[in-house]
Amino acid sequence: MSTVTRSTMTKGSQKSSGMFFQVVKAAILTPLAVLIWPLAKVWNGFSTHFLSYLIGQVVRDRDRIYRIRFVWYGDSIYLHPMIWGSLALFGLTAGGVLTAGWALLAWFVALFVCYITILYNFDIIRCSILATGIVAFFGLAHFSTVELAWNPLTAVADHVRRLDASVSPGFFVAAAYIFTALISAEVVWAWLFHRVEIDESYVYEHQFMKTSTREPIFARGLKRETRDILELILLGAGDIQHRTRKGYRHFKNVPFASLWLGTAIDSLLDFRRKGEIVLQHDGHEDAADVRISDANQELEDDDVMDDDIDSGDDDGTEDTR
Repeated sequence: MSTVTRSTMTKGSQKSSGMFFQVVKAAILTPLAVLIWPLAKVWNGFSTHFLSYLIGQVVRDRDRIYRIRFVWYGDSIYLHPMIWGSLALFGLTAGGVLTAGWALLAWFVALFVCYITILYNFDIIRCSILATGIVAFFGLAHFSTVELAWNPLTAVADHVRRLDASVSPGFFVAAAYIFTALISAEVVWAWLFHRVEIDESYVYEHQFMKTSTREPIFARGLKRETRDILELILLGAGDIQHRTRKGYRHFKNVPFASLWLGTAIDSLLDFRRKGEIVLQHDGHEDAADVRISDANQELEDDDVMDDDIDSGDDDGTEDTR
C-alpha cells in the first residue's frame, strides 16, 4: 500500500513540475513572440513581394518547376560595376597601392566598358578583341609614361597640368554614391513596373497602380536568348521573348537569365503531366529493382563458386591421404 502511495505522489510531483516549466516557458517566450511576430511578418512580406522578384525566385520540387519570378531592367543597370569598382579604387589609392593617375585611368576604362555594353552587342570574338585592346592600352600607357617618359598627347597633358587638376581618393567614393543612386532608382523602377511571374500555364505582368496582365504560354510560345557576352559577364543577363495575341513582348536585361534562372525557365517549358511523372518514377523504381536483383544474383553466384572451390579442395585432400 505504501509503494502505491509513493508512486502516486511521484507522478503528481512530476506532473506539477512539468506544468510549472510550461508556465515559465510560456512566460518567457510569449513576450519574445510578441516582439518577433511583427518583424517576422515584415520580413515575410518583404521577401515575398520584393526580394523574390529581385533575386529571381524559383518554386520547385524534385519533379517540376511551378513558378518563376523576376524583374527586367533598363540598360542603365549595366553601370553597376562602377559602384564596386569605385570603392575598390578608393581602397587601392587610399592604401597607396595605386597612384591617382592610374586609378583614374582604370576608372575611365571601366566606364567605357559599361557604356559599350549598353550601346552594342558583343559576341565572343568582339569580347576577345576588346580584352586584347584594353591590355594593350594599359601596356602602352605604362611603356610610354614610365619607360620612355613620353606622352603622345603632350600638349593636352601640359594643358591639364597647368590647370592644376587633381584627383583624390574621395572622388571615387563620391562617384560610388552617384552610381548607387542611379542603380537604386533603376531597381525600384523595375520592381514597380517590370515585375513578371511565370507558372506552368501563364505569364503574368505586374505594374504598380497601372495594370496586371495574364497571357498563356504554350498557345504561342516563350523564348530566351543571350545576345551579348558582356551582359552575361556583368549580370548573367539574357532576354526573354513572349509571343502574345497582340504581338511579341520582350523582357530584356533579365538578371541570371543566361545562368541558373534560364535553366529553370527551360525546365518549366519542358511541361510534363502527372501521368508522365508517375511513369518516370515507376521506371526509376523498376530500374533500381533490376539493379538490386542483379547484385543479389551476383552474390549468389559468388557463393556457389566458393562452395565449389571448397568442395574441390576437400576432395583433393582426401585423395592425397
